Amino acid sequence: MQACSLRVLDRDASNRLIYADVLSQAVSGEFVGMLNYASMVALCPSAAEQQEAIADAESERCHALAFRAVARDLGVRLVEDPRARYWRRLREAFQRQVAAGDFLACLVVQELMLESLAVSMYRAVAEATDGLMARTFGTIALDEESHLEHAVTTLRAACELDRVGFETRTERLHGEVMTVIAEMVAPRCSSGPCGVCAERCVKESLGDIGLSAPVLRGKALRLYLQSLDRVGVRGEKSLRWVANLPA
Repeated sequence: MQACSLRVLDRDASNRLIYADVLSQAVSGEFVGMLNYASMVALCPSAAEQQEAIADAESERCHALAFRAVARDLGVRLVEDPRARYWRRLREAFQRQVAAGDFLACLVVQELMLESLAVSMYRAVAEATDGLMARTFGTIALDEESHLEHAVTTLRAACELDRVGFETRTERLHGEVMTVIAEMVAPRCSSGPCGVCAERCVKESLGDIGLSAPVLRGKALRLYLQSLDRVGVRGEKSLRWVANLPA
């Protein structure tokens, strides 16, 4: 009986380390979102849209604080680093669109590509966990869905005005951004540590909490494809883009 109890304690401790890594990725990603929305303010064509971007930045900050609260509840320490390897590359790709003054490209990157990743991942974590962790990830997934819906509505109108031009822009952004995301959600980090996981790569341990890196990758890319389809991007193009992503 004592040996069984020790195994349970060991498993619970191991799971908390996995939760810490998952939360660390989530917090780092939310801070990247916060910075991205803040960077968009200067590009917004109206005062109302500037206020909306500021509110969205604050929403991302609040999400990060909510994830921190989950970590405190679990008694784990987080690694918060929006400049970690993958997150830094995603932030730099976004900043290139800001420097070019391309507001529409910023929406594609932040609200369609990054939010497709966030929504799919947060839904999966909410389904695989329980208690405060499940509730927090589930609630924030709903918030992020509103950003994705905003993107679909706005980008659909842009695509209808100039489908060829929109698809050309989106294909370029896909190469800059989704390539990084595909590497981030690949079954293993072949080029070294991501800089956010505290110990070994969390992808190696996700099975212990009922998650799987290949399944998470599939969910993220599926939602991304569905979002592109709803915007109006032709399937023969978007499927080819995704098929060419690094495995």
